Amino acid sequence: MLITHTEATDILAQQDPDWGTDTVALSQAAGRVLRQALRADRDQPPFNRVAMDGICIDYTAYAAGQRFFPVAWMQAAGQSPRALTDATKCIEIMTGAALPAGATTVIRYEDLRAEGGGFHLPEGVEDGKSIHYRGKDIEEGAELATPGCRIGIAEIGMLATCGYAEVEVSALPRTAIIATGNELVDVAARPLPHQIRMSNLFQLREVLRGFGIEPALHHLPDEPERLRESLSAILRNNELVMLSGGVSKGKLDYVPGILQELGVEKLFHGVAQRPGKPLWAGRLGDTMVFGLPGNPISSVNCTLGMVMPFLRQRLHMTEPNTVFAALTEALTFKPSLTLFQLVSLKADPESGQLLATPTPHAGSGDAASLLRSDGFLELPAERAEFAAGEVFRVLRL
Repeated sequence: MLITHTEATDILAQQDPDWGTDTVALSQAAGRVLRQALRADRDQPPFNRVAMDGICIDYTAYAAGQRFFPVAWMQAAGQSPRALTDATKCIEIMTGAALPAGATTVIRYEDLRAEGGGFHLPEGVEDGKSIHYRGKDIEEGAELATPGCRIGIAEIGMLATCGYAEVEVSALPRTAIIATGNELVDVAARPLPHQIRMSNLFQLREVLRGFGIEPALHHLPDEPERLRESLSAILRNNELVMLSGGVSKGKLDYVPGILQELGVEKLFHGVAQRPGKPLWAGRLGDTMVFGLPGNPISSVNCTLGMVMPFLRQRLHMTEPNTVFAALTEALTFKPSLTLFQLVSLKADPESGQLLATPTPHAGSGDAASLLRSDGFLELPAERAEFAAGEVFRVLRL
């Protein structure tokens, strides 16, 4: 009995396995999901920061008509500032240095003329120039990032700036990816005419690595006893288990029955979508199990469309901005299924709109078509005709 794609998504959204949190070193935090608020531990900049290499002066002397300023001393970034007490002199000062007390403006070297241990200033100098004032960017105590954000380049920079040597993040589930099938051989092997090299393991691993998950990889044959024994151990040792193959209606598709024998509660089996109709999902305590179709396009689509949204939710990750694209050509699809159409994507150079062109392919086993594609365009099940120019959601590869 097929359920709709929306129903399957809703069922997964109701699952709440508790995977907890971890505290990791800042060097290990990139890509993880933040579980604490990032707050500024002091103003930024923390002092009145010089923004140009040049000199600083007390503007009152300039306003009184002085145009030549002898150099009192030079101050580099990182030096403790000494106050400028003689308004008739200047301090040579470098970008990033703290502005000394008594100095009110900075004039860059490009606007100065050096002579005899001092500098001639041009007309038109304004007070307060080339100074990045304390607290202009951030005030102490400000919340800079909220729990649920993915830690990227900007977050890493601010965590370091604010002194977070360790960071609280969502714990990652111990994960196993299993390829099933007697026809599969190792990547390094030379297949016999009736065999193929296993590829789904590596494709799915790369998707999960985007979350910081490093899964264990397994290959199991279509043999009930071997499947039962191995799956029992894998279920005990992991919180996320993904199987590729063995979930359809064939006589050797043992996976659904064996999972239920091992106590995994079936959540659903069969989703009204293409590709990926045989998708199976279940749960054993805090362990989630996804049985994905073995065809590579189906496997990838189910991972992007079902497993990844579930993972984002369970890792307490703020939902990313949804990407939409417009069809470049009309498309007809009559079955009452949600269609995930492989597409290549290109931005229109005039409007900037993202355009989706359907990728010709020979079915869900045509792995090479992924090379010509950038994602899947989600076309709703209640329609058969989709016009050029219509906009739909994209699952990006």
